[in-house]
Amino acid sequence: MTTSPEPTGLETLADLVSAVAGDRGAANKLTFEQLAERSVDPRTGYQPSPNLLWRLARQKGVKVNPELVSALAVGLSKPLERVQAAAAFEFTGYIATKVEGGTLVHALGADVSDTPKANEVLSRWAQEHEDDSSAD
Repeated sequence: MTTSPEPTGLETLADLVSAVAGDRGAANKLTFEQLAERSVDPRTGYQPSPNLLWRLARQKGVKVNPELVSALAVGLSKPLERVQAAAAFEFTGYIATKVEGGTLVHALGADVSDTPKANEVLSRWAQEHEDDSSAD
C-alpha cells in the first residue's frame, strides 16, 4: 500500500477557539457565550460553558473529552477530524497524518512514509469497513 503522508497541521484547540471567539467587542469574533450556544455535541447534547471555552482559548487547562471535541467541531464549523487532531497535538504533542486508509497519530518528526505494519493494519481495517458496508 502506498502512502502519501499529509500532516493535518500543528494547530491546537486554543488556536481554533481563539481564531473564532474573543472577549466582548473583539472585531469579527463571536463572544464565548455565542460560541457556547453553537457548540453542542449532536450525539449527547453536551454543551461547554462560555467559561470553559475562555479557559480553552487561554490555555488555562481543561479536561478534554470526546463530547467536548465533538461540540467544538459543530460550534467552530470545522471537520471533526481537524478538531480531534488539534486536541491530540495540544494535549499529547502528537500530530495526525492522513495516509491511505486512515489517519496515523504520531510523534512530531516521525517518518510515517514507510510504515509497513501501520499500512497493513489500515489496509485490513479498510477492507473490513468495505465488507461491513457491502453487507448492509
